[in-house]
Amino acid sequence: MYKVAIFDFDGTLVDSTGGIVDVMRVVIDEYKFEDNMIHTWRNLVGVPLPRQMEIILPGHEPDFHLEVANRYRAIYDGMAIEICPPFPHLMTMLDELRKQGVIVTIASSKRSHLVKVVLDHHDIAHHFKMVVGAQDVTNHKPHPESVHHTLQQLAIDPEHAVVIGDSTYDLDMARNAGVDAIGVLSGIHDRETLEKSQPRHIVNGLEEVLPLILNGRKPVTKNIII
Repeated sequence: MYKVAIFDFDGTLVDSTGGIVDVMRVVIDEYKFEDNMIHTWRNLVGVPLPRQMEIILPGHEPDFHLEVANRYRAIYDGMAIEICPPFPHLMTMLDELRKQGVIVTIASSKRSHLVKVVLDHHDIAHHFKMVVGAQDVTNHKPHPESVHHTLQQLAIDPEHAVVIGDSTYDLDMARNAGVDAIGVLSGIHDRETLEKSQPRHIVNGLEEVLPLILNGRKPVTKNIII
């Protein structure tokens, strides 16, 4: 059994990908950007917003990046709870992990106070020992700093940790930190994309994550669905 499970937030714990893309579309329409920008932008879910701006608006100055990012945030912040419903099996998984003594944390590219707003709204904040957000680290996914920070704070060795996420940014972060990873197909990246990051497992959703966390690094048995 792993001692600590480090979860991504969007697309992993909450079904927010569609809502995030909807906010992107509003911004694209307001600024009259090219419609095909959405294809590049949506694949950046999991990357901190300032970096997203640099990628999708390479010909613009930092002040314009900040303007567009702030507009995105203004729209998103007013909808954070609405567009972040928990996945169906989240509560059951969290209850069982708590019973088994597994420490549960979050490493997100979202600002941590927004993560906490959603957790508080759904009355599940008490399940999470730590929330590491975009402003809590200097280097963001796929850099391993979020994982290193979490493990240092908890005094847990990498071999006892696992990262669970829906994007290559999460899985590459895990690999760069020297910890195992479980990819979930509930968010932004498909199986073929996740396979490039070589996670230990790829599963459909949270209902298949629990037994893998409890199994730890032991060989998977026929009773564990993957």
